[in-house]
Amino acid sequence: MKIVNKNINGINVTFIKTNKFKSIYGSLIFKSLVTKEKMTYGALLRNVLMESTKKYDTNQKLNINTLENYDAYYSAANSRIGNYYFNKFNFSALEDKYTKEGNLKNVLDTFCEIVFNPNVNADGFDDESFKINHERLKLSLEKRKENQRSYAEERVLKYLDQNMPYTFDRDVDVLNSITKESLYDYYKDMINNSNVSLIIVGNIEDENSFNDIIYKIKNNKEFDKELYISNDDLNASYKDIKETGYGTQNVLYLVCYLKNMNSYELNYVMPIFCTILGGSGNSRLFDNVREKNSLAYYCFARLEKDDNLLEIITGIEKENYEKSLKIIKEELKKMDKITDEEIDIAKKELISSLLESQDYIENLASRYHSEVIYDLPNIDEFVKKLNGVTKEEVENINKKVVLKLSYFLKEGEKDGKD
Repeated sequence: MKIVNKNINGINVTFIKTNKFKSIYGSLIFKSLVTKEKMTYGALLRNVLMESTKKYDTNQKLNINTLENYDAYYSAANSRIGNYYFNKFNFSALEDKYTKEGNLKNVLDTFCEIVFNPNVNADGFDDESFKINHERLKLSLEKRKENQRSYAEERVLKYLDQNMPYTFDRDVDVLNSITKESLYDYYKDMINNSNVSLIIVGNIEDENSFNDIIYKIKNNKEFDKELYISNDDLNASYKDIKETGYGTQNVLYLVCYLKNMNSYELNYVMPIFCTILGGSGNSRLFDNVREKNSLAYYCFARLEKDDNLLEIITGIEKENYEKSLKIIKEELKKMDKITDEEIDIAKKELISSLLESQDYIENLASRYHSEVIYDLPNIDEFVKKLNGVTKEEVENINKKVVLKLSYFLKEGEKDGKD
């Protein structure tokens, strides 16, 4: 595998050259500072753009074109990472030698249609494409209440500092305010006021093949805001919240602030800490909450390093709330003492998962993007650093993990009452 970085038309373009796959995969990434509104605008925009284009002005026409290009794959995704918001547009196509000469060019032409030639009329998106996807997203947001775990994740944000980007979420009220004209304005802002990068993976013979994408970008903006969100100055006084939801499950959700951590600790030490605590079937939470005491359907820990948060999510019966919470708090305190065996198992699990992920072409692009935004080394160097983490470093980091919130969402009737 060979990685070639170039700056073309002011755009950072990365070619990850490998003959491991039969496909060519590309990811065009628009990066900008996050706002509350972008969480909803971005989710709607990606679906509208994937619905139709100016040239293929119905979803049926776009799908037929996809099939004609040997079932090419197009997708769009949004994510918030720390202080930034990312709109990603992806394509995948079989190499021409497995299809016919010119197939890749046809796929790239369609990709450019999707991203750069949207189905707009006058000053707004096509009415039908907008209405269909507006209703779909509205239904999806309203149905979150029916999934107790998803609803718990939504509600727990309300009890954290509302100025922090990790409390931003897709919102029905924002969605209701979006018009086809305002969505088009957001689209133009994304195109013209983002930091844009392009990652291409596969057996790339002609780098110039992708110039049609690159030269569609007329402006590439730079941002200097720190990626990581700091909780160092936030009040960490503990809160215990209980609410009644709409579903038939009971979810216990704990949030810990990570205080005064550096990038080495967030990228290498905390993943091991999280894996030992609740990151796998060998973890302490899985063993002590689920297996030994039979208190939970699931119990795991999740590291959100860009937000300096550690989350613990547990599905329980409501009568097990007190005992489950007590055990989880005890396990958190006991993380200042771990064994060599736990360290060794956690490292092996993390490394195995990382290496296995590289068997998929889209993950090579995703991993490289992570290396750039988090300023990480390549996988080989990353593994060396991970293996170099000591037991003492993992034990000592426990004092920087501060329990901020315990949130319990109880089962309830559809009207939200007990």
